[in-house]
Amino acid sequence: MNREFLLNQWVSILHCNICLVNRDYKIENCFGDLAPESNPLYTDAPFLKYLASHESKEYPVIYCEFDSVVYAVMDMENLKLIIGPVSILKPARELDAFMVKAHSVSSKAGHQTAYCEIKVFSAGILAIYHYLTGRELSFDELWEKNNLHGPKIGEARESVQKVIFSHQEREMPHNPYDQEQRELDSIRRGDKEMLRRSLLETYRGEVGQLSLNEVRQAKNIAICVLTLASRAAIEGGMLPEEAFSMVDGFILKIEEMSNIAAIETVMRKAEYEFAEQVELVHTQKEKNPLIEKTKNYIFQNLHSDIRIGEIGHKAGVSPAYLSDLFRRVEGITIQQYIRREKVRLAENLLRYSEYEVKDIASYLSFCSQSHLGRVFKEETGMTPTKYRAKYGASKNS
Repeated sequence: MNREFLLNQWVSILHCNICLVNRDYKIENCFGDLAPESNPLYTDAPFLKYLASHESKEYPVIYCEFDSVVYAVMDMENLKLIIGPVSILKPARELDAFMVKAHSVSSKAGHQTAYCEIKVFSAGILAIYHYLTGRELSFDELWEKNNLHGPKIGEARESVQKVIFSHQEREMPHNPYDQEQRELDSIRRGDKEMLRRSLLETYRGEVGQLSLNEVRQAKNIAICVLTLASRAAIEGGMLPEEAFSMVDGFILKIEEMSNIAAIETVMRKAEYEFAEQVELVHTQKEKNPLIEKTKNYIFQNLHSDIRIGEIGHKAGVSPAYLSDLFRRVEGITIQQYIRREKVRLAENLLRYSEYEVKDIASYLSFCSQSHLGRVFKEETGMTPTKYRAKYGASKNS
């Protein structure tokens, strides 16, 4: 097998350099496009020696710094193979400053540490290790053997015990579970009045402490509440992809906020919107798993030119059968439904974004801005420009 070809492919997968280091701690070959002046293995000789001098283990050796930057070290013939640096969290400016200070990488080179999800990084390391040794390891074994997993579990358990002790000492329980279930069940039923009553309930207890910072606490609570609300809405019949997108949008908005009262308001508005969406689903006369699957596919691909034949192929039925079934159940054709949903998404973009109409038309795969304008007016009774002028201000409500 061509070693250079293999390593170049893994560079593309892991998004970081892979270096081969000899016994004299010199880099014989380096794969990847990170410039030498930005690579700590080139700029910090003692650090390179430290990594390359790790004793051979029956598992890949993982070195971690700055809590998120990792390197993997393993033997390849008479050389040491060093993979990294790569950040398993999205890099921030503080990380770049750390790399400049700790490893003398060039600040003028515009250094930015590569990012790779921890699961992808681990899978890549384990695949290379298996190729080199024939041995198999799991994700958990990789991190536990490097003592990067176990200590954190112990610390978490200690934290749990401290929280339990604190609540017992103050004789203050968490908010009651049955109230939380009534709140979620109201969303599951699409019952806004039931949701209102559940939120007005008084009880002895308090929500969990998820952060020592008050604003971060409010955001964390909102994230928990909206995640649970989205799952309840899915159980109530809302399309999963639509619910996931909706909760992502609300959470991203909340992350931008710094006013605790405003965060609370948006959280509650979102709960009501989930309940309203489920209520709309419940007004349908008939449900059919194939129709729901079709709708979910359409929602996932609204930005594309959706073809009925492709939907039928994904669903495992003929386009003719699917078209007939959809028309009987929904009372409209698939093409009419796609058009309606594209217009609905265009309405949201016109209300809540600053994208130009031509960009919205392109995003939704209309052949032109005028095509979107014509279809939009047929569905809503006004042009996109007039719609934005009338409703665009609602994004600040």
